Amino acid sequence: MTNESTQHELPRHRLWQPVTAKWFATVFGISLTYAIIRYHLAGDVPWIHFPLFIVNKATALAATIFVASSYLIGKLIRWHNHDPRTKLVVIKFCGLMGFSLAMIHAFASFTLLTPAYFAKYFAADGRFNVQGEIAVFAGIIALWALALPAITTLPMMAQAIGGIRWKRSQRMGYVSLIFVLLHLIALGLLGWIAPSQWQWWLPPISLWAAAIAAVPLILKLASLSRDRKDVS
Repeated sequence: MTNESTQHELPRHRLWQPVTAKWFATVFGISLTYAIIRYHLAGDVPWIHFPLFIVNKATALAATIFVASSYLIGKLIRWHNHDPRTKLVVIKFCGLMGFSLAMIHAFASFTLLTPAYFAKYFAADGRFNVQGEIAVFAGIIALWALALPAITTLPMMAQAIGGIRWKRSQRMGYVSLIFVLLHLIALGLLGWIAPSQWQWWLPPISLWAAAIAAVPLILKLASLSRDRKDVS
């Protein structure tokens, strides 16, 4: 029996299917491989910091890719357009996987958030400096905004709150991506503008994540601009 036929015999709304398993393996695998290459092999991060520090970086990148993909599938990403049912499953999977990985990233980051790991985000008295304050604030708001579409993804929510409010809640993912961008800019801007300091000329993970988060926002702005022109 082929994977395709097996997939179509699975329950209609089941999120973990062969196609979504491939999505997870590909996205998280690429994210983790890049983190290992840039920070362990090209950089100077000791391997003892792999289980939390490096995996957390990969988790953050993968979370951003999944959330962005949930808004790009059917638009920029057209791999599943031939099968509307599979497309909807993958969109839902990407959104919920992005939220779950963002939660893991948040918990891991608060565990690591000390001057020993991130001295540049702290003032001499041990409290956050401006960079640290903005980064943490934006990250919290981004996670909150992402929780709203994740909660309303539950099957009963569309009927409970109505179709219009359900669609509005799903758009909160764009708000989350805006604050993800602010979070990443606060964390990494100084490193982005100093490519001579990049190990093996590999961009920081925060720069990749920012570029990926920006794509659905740019497409959304372009769509809104076209709609205004059509109305006028």
